[in-house]
Amino acid sequence: MPSPIVWRGAIVASALVAAAGIVHAGVEQRLLRSDPVAAARVAPYDARIAMAAARKLVEDGRGATDPAIRALTQATLARDLTQNAAIEFRAIDVEATGNRARAAQLFELSDAISRRSLPTRLWLIQRSVDRGDVGHALRDFDVALRTTAAAAPTLFPVLAGASNDPGLVVPIARMLDRPSDWRLLFLNYAVANGDSEGATAVLLHMRDRGLITGNGLDRGLIARLVDERRFALAGRVRAAFSSGKAPPRLVVDGGFADATGSYPFGWSFTERGDIGAERSIADGHPALGWRSEPGRGGQVAAQLLLLSPGNYRLATRAASATPDDAPYWSLTCGEQGGATPARLDVPSAAGAAAAVDVAIPAGCEGQWLTLTLRPGGTSGERAGALASVAITRR
Repeated sequence: MPSPIVWRGAIVASALVAAAGIVHAGVEQRLLRSDPVAAARVAPYDARIAMAAARKLVEDGRGATDPAIRALTQATLARDLTQNAAIEFRAIDVEATGNRARAAQLFELSDAISRRSLPTRLWLIQRSVDRGDVGHALRDFDVALRTTAAAAPTLFPVLAGASNDPGLVVPIARMLDRPSDWRLLFLNYAVANGDSEGATAVLLHMRDRGLITGNGLDRGLIARLVDERRFALAGRVRAAFSSGKAPPRLVVDGGFADATGSYPFGWSFTERGDIGAERSIADGHPALGWRSEPGRGGQVAAQLLLLSPGNYRLATRAASATPDDAPYWSLTCGEQGGATPARLDVPSAAGAAAAVDVAIPAGCEGQWLTLTLRPGGTSGERAGALASVAITRR
C-alpha cells in the first residue's frame, strides 16, 4: 500500500472546494447569484441560501473553521438535517479540532443520505488509504466516478498516479475490467496524460483486451512510448496485444505484400506531390514503388525495429531499373542523436540485390529503418520499385 501522503495531497485538498462546488437557486434568485452572503442576511430562514453563502466564503479562501462559515453551517443544519454540504462542512470543522471519530460519524451520515456527494467520498477514500485498505479505497473511487461527473478531474490524476505503485496495479486493473461508464474515459486519460509506465502496467494486467484493442488504447500508448523513446516498453505493448501468434520478423512486411502491419512496427509511407512511395506491383509481384519530381528527395518509408545488440545483415533487391542517384536504406538508432549503424544503396539493375553487414551497439534500444530518395535529375519524374528489404542475424 502506498504512503497515505501520496494520496492525501490530491484528495484532502479537494474536499472542501468540492463541497462548495454547486450553488443552488434559492428564494432571492438575483441576489443569490450576485451575493449569496447578502442573500443569507435577507433570507436567514432558508437553509439552501445559508449553504450557498458558506460555499461562497469557502470559494473566497476561508476555511471550515472560520466563525462565519461555522455559523452559516449551523444555521443550515438547524433548518435542514439532510444538507450534505452542511454536514461535510461541519465534519471538516470537527476534524480540524482533532475529533476524528465525530468527523467520521458525520461523513458516514452524509454517505447514508446520498452516495453522490464527492467530498464525502473523498474523505472515505482517504480513510481507507490511511488504514491500508486498498479494496475499500478503490470501491469508493468506483462509486464516486459512477455517481458524479465532477469526480473525474480530481480522481483521474490520483488513480493514474497510483498506477505507478506495483502493489496497486493488479487491483486497479481488476477494477477497470468491470464495465462502467467511466473506465474508458479514465484509460484514455491515463494513456494520454498519466505516467506512461504506470499506464503500460495497468493495460498489460487487464483481462478485457477487447476494450483496449477495440478503442485503440494499445496503439495510442505505443505512439506515446515511441515519442518518449521508450522503445522496449512499446515493444512489450505491441507483443501483448498483437493478434498474430507467430513471432514477428525482424522487418515487418519486407516484401511489401501485407498492409495489415500498423506503424510504427509496420510501414509508414510518404505520399505527397513532389515525392512518394506506396505498395504496388512490378513485373507481376508485390513491390514498393517510389517516385520523385526533379530535384526533390527525402524519406518515403519508415519502420521501427527492436534489434538486440549484435551482428546482422541488411539486404535489399530492386524490382525495376533504378535511375542514377538511387534511393538508399538507413538503419538509425532511435535515441536522441542516435548513430547510423548501416546505410545501403538500392542496386540500379532490375532484379539485382545488395547487402551490408550491420553491428547494433549496446544502448541502441530501437532502430528506424528508412528509405530515402536522393534529390537528382533536372527534368522528368524519376521512379522505380523495390522487391524486398530484409534483416537477418549473422
